[in-house]
Amino acid sequence: MSANKESNLVQAYIELNKFCQSSDYERALKAAGKILQIAPTEQKAFHCKIVCYIQLHNFKEALVHLNNSKHAALAADLQFEKAYAQYRLNLPKDALQTVDSAPELTPALKELRAQILYRLEQYQDCYNLYRDIVKNTTDDYEDERKANMSAVVANLGAINPNADLPQFEETTYELSYNVGTTLAMRGKYSESLPVLKKAEQACSESVLEDGGTEEEAKEEAAIIRVQQAYCLQQSGKEKEAATIYHNVLKEKPSDQALVAIASNNLVVINRDSNVFDSRKRMKAATQEGLEHKLNSRQRAKIIYNQAILAIYSNQPDFCKQCCVKLTREFNEEKRAILIEASSLVKDGKSQQALNLLLKYGDTLTLAAAQVLLAQGDRKAAVKLLEESAFKFRPAVIGVLCTLLTADNEYEKASKLFNEVYEHYKNDDEQVKALRNVWRAAAEAHSRAGNATAAAQAHETLVRAAPGDKRTLARLVKALIHEPERARKLAANLPPITKLEGKIDIDALESSKWMMGAKIVKKTVQSKQEQSPGTPGSELGQKKKAKRKRKTKLPPSADLSRPPDPERWLPKYERTAYRKRRGIRRDVIKGSQGMTTNAVDQYDMSKQTPSVATAAKSPRVEVKSSESAWQRKQQQKKKGKGRKW
Repeated sequence: MSANKESNLVQAYIELNKFCQSSDYERALKAAGKILQIAPTEQKAFHCKIVCYIQLHNFKEALVHLNNSKHAALAADLQFEKAYAQYRLNLPKDALQTVDSAPELTPALKELRAQILYRLEQYQDCYNLYRDIVKNTTDDYEDERKANMSAVVANLGAINPNADLPQFEETTYELSYNVGTTLAMRGKYSESLPVLKKAEQACSESVLEDGGTEEEAKEEAAIIRVQQAYCLQQSGKEKEAATIYHNVLKEKPSDQALVAIASNNLVVINRDSNVFDSRKRMKAATQEGLEHKLNSRQRAKIIYNQAILAIYSNQPDFCKQCCVKLTREFNEEKRAILIEASSLVKDGKSQQALNLLLKYGDTLTLAAAQVLLAQGDRKAAVKLLEESAFKFRPAVIGVLCTLLTADNEYEKASKLFNEVYEHYKNDDEQVKALRNVWRAAAEAHSRAGNATAAAQAHETLVRAAPGDKRTLARLVKALIHEPERARKLAANLPPITKLEGKIDIDALESSKWMMGAKIVKKTVQSKQEQSPGTPGSELGQKKKAKRKRKTKLPPSADLSRPPDPERWLPKYERTAYRKRRGIRRDVIKGSQGMTTNAVDQYDMSKQTPSVATAAKSPRVEVKSSESAWQRKQQQKKKGKGRKW
């Protein structure tokens, strides 16, 4: 290499170092390109060029240069950069292959591999790798690694809620959030809420301490609030959850995944009401680019809810497309068939829905039985359940018993419980667990008139709960046909005084119980309130007899003759009444203070009408039977007429 060329190369490296130190990656990229023009085999310059592309988020260009055959020798040692570019371009499988092909698994490659495994949803392998990294690495990024590890544990809890998972100290708000999420994924929503609230408070304080604004603190804590809303929603507090979802979406967060999850959960809360709002929310939950930001479980649930929304909005063809997508991309064939059958039933194609459900079989047989019951075909539903593999499940037994009893087929119900007993008789744990089944069996046998089978069911109950005296009493009652055995068992029952010592036998034997519980209770209380020695208590218990008073008769009363029937009438209304002569009493009619002459003057019956007046107004005779009120009503009718 000539001296001039070497000096140019040194000068270019000085410029490259200067731009890298100032994080001016665009100018550093040009400086690296100038070096490669002078010396195409400079490996450091090529490495700097790839790093500049990555820092500028131009991952495609970086991968093109790394895959170029001209630069094969220069890119041989850049497995980390190549795998990282593939990972950022959403090619996790290619990235994992690149990492595994590296000659040595460096700490950087280990951490990148853990991130790739998380993206591929291989959570158990990812957790094992993180555990090894945390154990063998000590630097300033320990909290970040623990936060990532706790996120892996949260997803493991979603897959297997009963798994034995590690616990983390809540030293940062990220760790608190992941701990709360783990509890939520395991179904412990009431325990998760206080942890998430603590994480939200810690997140806001952390952002404000770092110089951020309140809006930035709200946006950073939005994912924690959405997780709180999910816990409230799962706890049945849907109104509170919906309020939080709406408040988060009003702030218009930049995270598309967060918007999708909140929108999807609002669609679930809406159900079949407010379909227009649900369709708008579903558009936000199914935007392009979300397939790389949500895991397969989340995307499958969104498609599932989209199919159900299509049923509510009467879109059977679109619903079928969603079902096909569920089957092909997420291997959710059972859910897809169930949704498609629901859509067919809503369209009135019940027979096609039945054929589809029965073709798949398994637990969808129960859905087929539900379709038959909705159609009112109870016999077909009973036949289907009796032939299914779930015949001896407690819930199915209860359904069959109810249906058979409704059709008054008590013998079939009794026979069913005999088969159930034969199925479980060798499994002592199941026999103890199925107490309600044996109680229902005893009742069914009794209705069918099978006393022996009823007694056997009670015996099974006694064996399942040896100390239950009530069950033993029922067994004694069931063994009426075997008196000797019943007496032996009855000897183990406690006396009546121990079972119930506050029974008032006198009150039970009296007829007052027929009058109602309130009256009996009142009587018993009044008896208890009065002490035996209270004076007057004996008299208070008896009703006071009314004293009969002797009727008073006038002194001149003749008891041999019947009483006068007009004795209650006033004197002037009696038949024997005579007016006194010589006394004239005029009855004054009219206003108060008018004289008799004035009365006569205004009494029209005593005046003689003139000839002209009689001609003008002929007199109309009114029937005496007509009342004054009726005459008044007639006058009102005559007065009605057209108003001008």
